Amino acid sequence: MTSRRIRLRGLLLAVGAAMVWMVLGGVAAAEEKSDQGGLTVTIDALSPARLDPDATIQLSGTIENTGTSEWTAVQAYLVMARSPFTTRDQVEAVATDDTTYIGDRIITPGLFDEVGDLEPGESASFDLEVPLAEVGVTGAQGVYPVGVQLLATDAEGTRSDRSVARATTFLPWVEDPSDPVPSGLVWSFTLGPHREDAADDVEALRDAISDGGRMRQQLDLAASLPTSSRTLVIDPAVLDAAQNLADDTGIPEAADIEDDDRRAADSFREDLIALARSSATWIVDYDRPDRVALVNRPDLEATIAPQLEAATTDALSRHQLTGRRAHWAAETGATTGLMNSLRSAGESPTIVRSSSLPDWEQRHGSLVTVETRSGPAPLAVNDTLRAGDGTETTVTLRQRVLVQAALASLSRAVDPQSRADALTFVDPSWVPDEDARATTLLPALGDDDLTHAVTLDELLAGGVDGYDEELPDQPLTAPLPSPVLSAVEQLQQAQTMAAAAVTGQQDQESVLARQLAGALSVRWLDQPERAAVSATQQADQITESLDGIEVLGPRAVTLSSSQGSFPLTISNPTTLPISVSIALDASNPALDPEALPPVDIAPGERKTVNADIDLGRQTSTTLTAQAMAGETPIGRPAEFNVRSSQVGVIVWLAMGAAALGVIVAMGRRFSRRGFRRLSDDAASKASADE
Repeated sequence: MTSRRIRLRGLLLAVGAAMVWMVLGGVAAAEEKSDQGGLTVTIDALSPARLDPDATIQLSGTIENTGTSEWTAVQAYLVMARSPFTTRDQVEAVATDDTTYIGDRIITPGLFDEVGDLEPGESASFDLEVPLAEVGVTGAQGVYPVGVQLLATDAEGTRSDRSVARATTFLPWVEDPSDPVPSGLVWSFTLGPHREDAADDVEALRDAISDGGRMRQQLDLAASLPTSSRTLVIDPAVLDAAQNLADDTGIPEAADIEDDDRRAADSFREDLIALARSSATWIVDYDRPDRVALVNRPDLEATIAPQLEAATTDALSRHQLTGRRAHWAAETGATTGLMNSLRSAGESPTIVRSSSLPDWEQRHGSLVTVETRSGPAPLAVNDTLRAGDGTETTVTLRQRVLVQAALASLSRAVDPQSRADALTFVDPSWVPDEDARATTLLPALGDDDLTHAVTLDELLAGGVDGYDEELPDQPLTAPLPSPVLSAVEQLQQAQTMAAAAVTGQQDQESVLARQLAGALSVRWLDQPERAAVSATQQADQITESLDGIEVLGPRAVTLSSSQGSFPLTISNPTTLPISVSIALDASNPALDPEALPPVDIAPGERKTVNADIDLGRQTSTTLTAQAMAGETPIGRPAEFNVRSSQVGVIVWLAMGAAALGVIVAMGRRFSRRGFRRLSDDAASKASADE
């Protein structure tokens, strides 16, 4: 059967159901919430989980006065429709529209609960027990809205026939399903949105992983369920954050953290890793970077994509965890550009919400593939169907799975090609009640003929149909804006310098990669201005630290000849060991001095090296000595003048000339003396002859 025919059949069913309500007077019984608040109601227990002709509905829960005024004569009534819902649109309307008809109020004496008076801050329980025969249901297959409505008198003595609070869920009625529907729960362990400052972030994490916190409670509940029905989605940043809290690493002084909190963090991390090793586990990118934003900056994406991958890989290695790699796009949704980008890097599935796929239907199943330039890419679709209104409890979560299973069973009955399932993503922000029990959820996880337990991995291995509809060009929510990406680019450039300079730190590159992923996290979506400031500050901190590195040289250098050497000192005021080379640049274009090889310098120390230069026929030049991290200059350079002194040659020439002059002078002197002596001898001889 074609998709169009199926939609038409669903529309006809919806119209038929609406006509039944009108015949039964259901429209007149439609409810609106009172403008006056103060009372809230939750459903804590409901039996049976599925309807049958002999059922007696037992519904109980908690009523709380959260207002500032007293409510008196509070009464709790069971409300149930006589005809079932058979489409998703009908089910979703209950959660999104307060005026949606959910059934008739059972007002028979003895079948409603006289709760009494409630002062501000007080709470009370209610218990309802109503035989199905009292409701007068049609017995048609589908899902029947059922819930509780409260009537009460306010502080001014006004009592309306409209309920002042309500909570609704559904009871499926499916007789002899032909094939059990695949069902299971997906538990996502992710960090919440960023708070106002770092201390608030740490305290939010403390609350989430301590006893009674959302992640701790979800972890314990998931661990109590059969492995066959359990899939975990883990952001490795959660493990790092818990480890840092346990080790008291990088915790702001303003954060209120005690020893018990550290022990709880360590216990949570160990328990999550242990559970992951025994479950079907998907690992999403570290701190869930906003990949949709990067689609608009392909140059930046190409530069930092390897670091985002390294952040995840290193974290998994550090915590000794393995799992199927996946991408997270639940906030922004899947766009054509995003899927082209992700698929070009591999075949990892991408997690999206059903609301981001305009034409997705349950018949497509929780796993579909979309066509990209690089081939088909798998999507794991988080069906955002809410089977009721009010506060989520373990009971309403169970009924949500069963509602999806019932609708899937109806879909499969009329469409043999339907791949509808009841795989359900648990809301990461949900805080299970401390009394939550696995036994409450088991009826929805393969405990009867309607469902059979599966994991995401099993569904993926069983084959995936293509999603033939067009992906949207625009994301579901606005991605991080360009100022954030500019700040991230600045951070990446500063990190590149740091990575080139710092040595002997095996974890340094991993730290920088995790820092970069965190700067792009979707956790900043509600605070883009703060995201840009945070990334810029981190970049400035790195740059300022590296700027302290400097080369110290002499004020001036005078060589005794055209060649010579002189000392240069490199100062490392940072807290990390560095390795830098020194580039020498001469102002005289005729000179090209050689750079000095890399020098290792310990934190807070200085090291002096000798530089050689040959001026050749040049007499002087101005030299600039610059520390280099790879090809990037860092820190402050030294600048000084170098000149060649020819004094030695002149002295030797002068000395040679002087010596020659002495020799010549002496020669002349000796010559005159010899001549005089010869003259005297000749005169003496002449006198003797006379």
